[in-house]
Amino acid sequence: MQRNHLIRYMSDVQNFEKNMSTLSGKWDLLTLLGSMSNIGMDTSETRKAFEDLLDEPLMRLIEETFNKSLNELESKAQTAIDILIRNLFERTADIGFLATDDDIRDYLLFLRSTDMSISEEMRETKIKKKEALAERFSEYVSKYSVYENIILLDTKGKVLVQLDTANPVTVSKDPLLQESLRTHQGYVETFRSSDLTHNKPSLIYSYRVCNPENEEPLGVLCLIFRFENELQSIFRKLTQENPYIALELLSSEGSVIASSSAHHVPVGSYLQPRNNADHQTYYAGFEYLYKAVTTTGYQGYNGSGWIGHAMVPLHLAFRSSSRSTFLKNELFDSVAGAKAYFPQELEEILNKAKKIQSELDITVWNGNVKIANATGHESPFTKALLSEISKTGEETKRIFDHTVADLNRAMMIQYLEELKFQSSLAIDIMDRNLYERANDCRWWALTTTFRECLSHPTLSEDNRKKMDAILNYINGLYTVYSTMFIYDRDGTIVSVSSPENSSLIGKKIGYNWAHQTLNLVTTQEYVVSPFEPSPYYDNRATYIYNACIRNGEEENVGGIGIVFDAESQFEAMLHDTLPKDENHAVPEGMFALFVDRRGRVVSSTTPEIGTGTLLSLPESLTNLAPGCSDAQILPFNGVYYALGATCSNGYREYKQSDGYQNDIIALLYRPIGEIQSLENEAPAQRVYAYPKPNGTEETCEISTFFVGGSLFAIESKNVVCSLVQQELTSILHASEYNLGVISYDKRMVSVISLAKLLGMEKKYDKERDTIILVKAVIEKQVVYLGLAVDAIYSSPEVPLRSISHYSNVLKNENSLTKAVIIPDRAEDFGNEMISILDIPKIYSQLIQPYSRPLHKVMA
Repeated sequence: MQRNHLIRYMSDVQNFEKNMSTLSGKWDLLTLLGSMSNIGMDTSETRKAFEDLLDEPLMRLIEETFNKSLNELESKAQTAIDILIRNLFERTADIGFLATDDDIRDYLLFLRSTDMSISEEMRETKIKKKEALAERFSEYVSKYSVYENIILLDTKGKVLVQLDTANPVTVSKDPLLQESLRTHQGYVETFRSSDLTHNKPSLIYSYRVCNPENEEPLGVLCLIFRFENELQSIFRKLTQENPYIALELLSSEGSVIASSSAHHVPVGSYLQPRNNADHQTYYAGFEYLYKAVTTTGYQGYNGSGWIGHAMVPLHLAFRSSSRSTFLKNELFDSVAGAKAYFPQELEEILNKAKKIQSELDITVWNGNVKIANATGHESPFTKALLSEISKTGEETKRIFDHTVADLNRAMMIQYLEELKFQSSLAIDIMDRNLYERANDCRWWALTTTFRECLSHPTLSEDNRKKMDAILNYINGLYTVYSTMFIYDRDGTIVSVSSPENSSLIGKKIGYNWAHQTLNLVTTQEYVVSPFEPSPYYDNRATYIYNACIRNGEEENVGGIGIVFDAESQFEAMLHDTLPKDENHAVPEGMFALFVDRRGRVVSSTTPEIGTGTLLSLPESLTNLAPGCSDAQILPFNGVYYALGATCSNGYREYKQSDGYQNDIIALLYRPIGEIQSLENEAPAQRVYAYPKPNGTEETCEISTFFVGGSLFAIESKNVVCSLVQQELTSILHASEYNLGVISYDKRMVSVISLAKLLGMEKKYDKERDTIILVKAVIEKQVVYLGLAVDAIYSSPEVPLRSISHYSNVLKNENSLTKAVIIPDRAEDFGNEMISILDIPKIYSQLIQPYSRPLHKVMA
């Protein structure tokens, strides 16, 4: 990654660098002033530590900004190519099945038997049969609207029948003709210019039509796919939220086959078909970020080696880095800002910054102690300098905190954006798949054999076997169905697709969907059962697609029901949309669902949520408008999840103009962390406003620190310094409050737990806790003592009038507190007072008794 080159396009990174540059200037000045102070305060190490740490969030910010844009390009390019491949997989089945259509075979056999006849009657018969076949083609395209033309040719390339009457071709010399006659595959897929399609690049599926008696080729059938129309539909949906992105479909050599912006990237132009190291390229005089991907394939089908390609101008690539296209719910800010949910690398940056700041706090605190214990005058300049150093350190750390929090927030937004996008992909796959099911039932209802057999008052056994064989053949090709059946005009099942279901024959369908089917008016209509447990699917929930079967007089004589294998098919769709790692495994804890508007589960990828389960979902999700998406953070089973949701909107005419309504919502869940973690977040540290001395008031220097969330103080004249990272050595026969000893200036110093004195069960943690070294005069000797505290705070100078000694208010010889600091206003200390510890008493009561010889103590 060319870091310096990219930064100029990344506004978030530039703002971070600008803030840190300003602080760096401050540190330079403070370092200079510190060297001039009477305590020789040197902040150069602190400044260097912060500067060294700067690279970590900076690089992470650059990487996250870069990866967000690159991932968006990859997702859209991958989706474009994979959705297309899924669509084309269905087409490979279409051509193989339609080439066996009896009406097409009969027409070719009829032409062969009448080649020598030139009678007027025969010519009229030919015209009628041709018109009838053209009408059948029209019926097919009205159902499978992905085709723009159907062409039937004889074995020499003569056009016999075609749907598009404006197409001038009468004879084709396209090599696909001979390939279709000879191939051992089930279809021929051709994409290039062809005389069959006005010599423009087209996608054609072709296969030979054979005599059913001896498999002799009679002609070639061609299905012309609406290639440009389909690609523009895919591109339009993928670019609507980010119009800066251009999507292309490339040949394996890099030639543009289709483009979302033909004026910008014309068809026929050349683009990089392979990714380079930095994913950057030049095109038409501009720099671009790009991603090229190959298809993941679908059920072994990989198309023609095409490449999905997405690109965005580099100066616009990171413009939307902080933009989210969903409404953040109330949990977003609290969860996204909670350190409990930060990834480890971000948490480490915060811990390093906190450690640097802690060390600076110790230095400043000790500097104030040194001033308080200095002989002669105190130095207002030095105290002000120390205060400014402390503030600058806090400001630096705050920028790190905000930057890391913003990074986590950006990552959370990216999760939600990805889940929202993947949910839209899941529902799009579902709609496209079920569109095919609606097509299938209507087309198969037009099968001539079905129409003729059901036209008879009674169904003979031979006719039943004919229908069984056809259903069995269809079910063998279309494995998305668990079974198929045909029922007569009374709703009684008369034919099934497999012998295993022969027990259904003779049974009447008692469901309303069969009654509705038998009352349909046109061949374009269909009926879908509610999603419910069905005896035709082992009492599991599914959809059954139905269409009426009509005789030659256009009377309804029965219906066809095709039972969708919902359990396996829906789960496979959901699983395909879940993100995978390098081992093709779904990240732990992720799952996906299809639900209806009531929250009832239609399909699930986790065994913990079964089909039919009723989920409690917010109305903002269950009331999503068709085609709309959202993303939220929601609690579920004790865990916070990032969730993406999209409501179905259909595909082409399916669910849009065909009268069928059945809103399904795709939900994708990604775990963030256990809910308890958020509840354990540490509260913000309280800010204290100390009493201000007026004029020549006498004052006292104090040093403050926290224990268990409360603030305490010691007169600074009793403080030696504060220490961190101290290892304690346990000692025998010591007070229960004595944690052990440390070595300081060739002395062994006992350390007292102030937390235990306050009745708290808290163990000493050398990584977190601070030891304040204090001194006192006992029996004319200077003694030393360590106090374990949670954290040091500040070193203010307070007026003596604010200090109230316990001797004046409370007679207690055993009290270890000598006085309290009373604020000018109660709210300055949060309606509390700050206790000043009595160091001599602490020593005499907790250390001295245990310092006598053991035999005297025991006596």
